[in-house]
Amino acid sequence: MKVIFRFSMFVMAAPILCGAALVVGYVLIVVMTIPQLPAWAQPGVEQWLFDIPQDAEKIDNGSSGDASSPAGLSAVLWDGYSGPESDIYSLPLVGPIQHWSTWYDKPLLGCLFHDPHYQSHTGNDFPVNEGTPVHTTIGGKVVWAGSNGPWGNLVVIENNGYQVWLAHLSSISVSKGEILHYGDVVGLSGNTGNSTGAHLHYGIMHKTGANTYVWLNPQLFFNQDEYINIGCSS
Repeated sequence: MKVIFRFSMFVMAAPILCGAALVVGYVLIVVMTIPQLPAWAQPGVEQWLFDIPQDAEKIDNGSSGDASSPAGLSAVLWDGYSGPESDIYSLPLVGPIQHWSTWYDKPLLGCLFHDPHYQSHTGNDFPVNEGTPVHTTIGGKVVWAGSNGPWGNLVVIENNGYQVWLAHLSSISVSKGEILHYGDVVGLSGNTGNSTGAHLHYGIMHKTGANTYVWLNPQLFFNQDEYINIGCSS
């Protein structure tokens, strides 16, 4: 009877022990790998390896005010594309939109850039039901179209030193390398990645040097009469 009991306990404990061993092994690999990298790359890679939300969800090198914020290492590379329709304006959602069971004439603006309730936030969040069409606010080249860790399903469009990031989509309707016109639908809103409720994350990155980038406050590119502000906690 004791043998059966011990065997049962071993069977129950084995998955837990294996899981713990995998975690320990992963941490050891990270600890051994990061010191071998250049100093400038270590913070961003550390965030990536530990799957910590970065860039639009977190910043690793501080804030520079209400208009911009330094951007760290990203899995989305710059293509260098420059073409027509490079101006960014208006919103990636077009009213009327539905949030929960209520319809609104305009998109709802939730968490802001460096929101008082979310200081590390470097974009704008728009609460909206899943399945709502999402439009690009710039014409340009799709440099990312797919899953991207904490961003969930992500589409990034680049043109003339700017990238528009549209995250947490439920589905994507464009492909990497495709050239889009302003207002084209890139996918449907969702709740993928590090997201606690259906919404669209809207971010704008600007290349300021050979290897330097900043997140810009998207509110610089649209007007107050285009949205309804419901606050970050709604």
